[in-house]
Amino acid sequence: MNWSRTRRDLFFKCPRAWFLRYGNTTESKSQNEFLNKRRPWDLMLRAMKETLVERLEDLRHAKQWSPLLLQHQLKYALERHLQNSTKSVNKRSTEALLRYANHRFTLLWRCHIIQQLVQRKHPCWYVLDRTESVTTEKFEIYASPDLAVLIQNKWHLFRIDMQSVSKKSIDELEANAMIIWAQHQGGFSQLESSYRLHTIGWRRGFWHTESFQPTRKSVEQSHQLVDLDCEAMRQTRTYGRSNLALLPLARSKKICDSCSYQLYCPASEGLQRARQEQKLLELAHFSNRSKA
Repeated sequence: MNWSRTRRDLFFKCPRAWFLRYGNTTESKSQNEFLNKRRPWDLMLRAMKETLVERLEDLRHAKQWSPLLLQHQLKYALERHLQNSTKSVNKRSTEALLRYANHRFTLLWRCHIIQQLVQRKHPCWYVLDRTESVTTEKFEIYASPDLAVLIQNKWHLFRIDMQSVSKKSIDELEANAMIIWAQHQGGFSQLESSYRLHTIGWRRGFWHTESFQPTRKSVEQSHQLVDLDCEAMRQTRTYGRSNLALLPLARSKKICDSCSYQLYCPASEGLQRARQEQKLLELAHFSNRSKA
């Protein structure tokens, strides 16, 4: 099984949507189909992330961007995603999305760590690819940080989320997954005390930074979390392949409203109604099994 925060979040929001994206098709085919069905807002966030990586890479090579170049790169990335999307977006909406993206990006560039990099206070740092995974003894994990910065003999790992949710008790364990990733990479320390973790996420109109100091115990707990998640996903995949109709539906209607698979789901005509129908299917299913 593959593990990532994105997979985990979707799995606990809606196991059925998780199965349709990750559990029943090849990764590349699923990814392309999913991106083509995503909302324009989500495509804007993806365009922002791609532009951020490009700008950070140029910064490493001492290339500065002008505000005009930033606007051009954001527009190019967004229009490219919108062209491949099944969602039609008019010119006015596209311009509004670009204004949102440019505003958020401008504020992100003012974050403390990025300004330190601009001022060349830390000579040793790297931009990393979040789409690259590492393989552990039990699973494949996508948990690469976006930035790794060496500060006073300690690696500071940064994850940057274009859109984040309210703080959760699980945040620290999810952040610790970056340690698991680093420990399976060459060139990084195996000691948990050699790291400091940071998450930067947009929430309620501002970029918020959370920091964590990992310990051996907390990283072990993160390992256990990933193990449990992967086992639950494996069971859901097996069950879904035998009977998709009985997979649990979304936790709330709000999740359904933003789902890329809404048109192909029983909940498209109402989540409560779909749950009631599913209960009847479950009764019929288990009744037939008991007779057999």
